[in-house]
Amino acid sequence: MILKGGKTACCLVFIFILFFAVQLTAQMNPIYRFKKVAIPVDLNINDSILPKGEYDLEFLRANPLSYYLRIMKQGKILYLIQGEGLLYDDPKTIPAKPTLKMSKNKDEKLLIIVFESGYRTNIYGKLKASYRLEYKED
Repeated sequence: MILKGGKTACCLVFIFILFFAVQLTAQMNPIYRFKKVAIPVDLNINDSILPKGEYDLEFLRANPLSYYLRIMKQGKILYLIQGEGLLYDDPKTIPAKPTLKMSKNKDEKLLIIVFESGYRTNIYGKLKASYRLEYKED
């Protein structure tokens, strides 16, 4: 009898965890996707190397303070990276359409990706997020 109760409790815990995992991923709302973006350097992500090349980048919002970058190749999700929201210094600098800017910080070996949703975006307009990714020196 105790064995059956243990199996039931284990199943309930598994269903509970699965339910919240589904809720977490369901709350990530896509903002914009850029296709075939050229990544100019090899990136170090989660102790693995993402080789330079063309990738699809999708920007997501989990809540007003959490922004994510999904790196994909041929529809397959390779990485999900958390970024940080940025504030605009001047409202006149907000672009009309979504923009993507990349820059390299050679001192810290970081590729900095800045995404701006623009003020004409249907949902989540006027957002700005930054993602800092370590890169491998050639």
